Amino acid sequence: FYFLSSQYKQLRNSSTGGDDSRGGLNLKIIGNFRLPYTTFAEQQKIAAFFSNVDSIITAETKILNTLQKKKKALMQKLFTRQLRFKSADGTDFPTWEEKKLGEISSSPKYGLNASGIDYDGEHKYLRITDIDEVTHTFSPEEITTPSEFSDDYLLEENDIVFARTGASTGKTYLYNPNDGDLYFAGFLIKFHIKDANARFVFYQTCTHEYEKWVHVMSTRSGQPGINSEEYSTLKIKLPCIEEQQKIAYCLSSMDSLIQTQQNVVTTWQQRKKALLQQMFV
Repeated sequence: FYFLSSQYKQLRNSSTGGDDSRGGLNLKIIGNFRLPYTTFAEQQKIAAFFSNVDSIITAETKILNTLQKKKKALMQKLFTRQLRFKSADGTDFPTWEEKKLGEISSSPKYGLNASGIDYDGEHKYLRITDIDEVTHTFSPEEITTPSEFSDDYLLEENDIVFARTGASTGKTYLYNPNDGDLYFAGFLIKFHIKDANARFVFYQTCTHEYEKWVHVMSTRSGQPGINSEEYSTLKIKLPCIEEQQKIAYCLSSMDSLIQTQQNVVTTWQQRKKALLQQMFV
């Protein structure tokens, strides 16, 4: 099993369609697939070694999942006001108010309708598929550059983009300056937050309440979708700016823990992949 796990490309090349077309495997192809063979004792040692690596990956992934669940529970308590911060002098913050997204942001803007081309090393293109489902961060499998670009479509600090159509409708991303020059694609809508803490607003788009709103608002007779006018009506619960900052900082700290743990999991996964290649070279 561990050997075959290291032979994905070779198995694809052995399929009836080859590497570049839709093919398949059959009993004859698999039966004739050649593999290294050693003594049973060495097989056991190799299998036990990779089983231990898998156990580490499973344990680290469990920690990651626990952190993600804790963040979700914390968000629920914060945004339903079961858990409240206090001001520096120990007094309660004022009552929260409710505003529409369009009231706390500049006019929404649709993204750039251009195709993605090979990355030029400078200009990155943010598409719906480049936004991670869980972390809502820019996480492209392969960075691309828009075939046509204008600085009018560059994201800047305090920008939140929303997916406007298809199965990913409602997906959001808060621009991170560390992501560099980032142009946003046509299936995304940008709102520049100006009268609230952008990170605080963004975290409200990661809640179960927001997911329910998206489900209701995006339901159509055909493909799901939410346009800029509809997104502008999204209701945002707003405490005073000081409490917004405290909540945003608290959840950002959780995100840092989660990212650190995600890096641990990714590192072990990469180690396993490298070890498989070295073991079965």
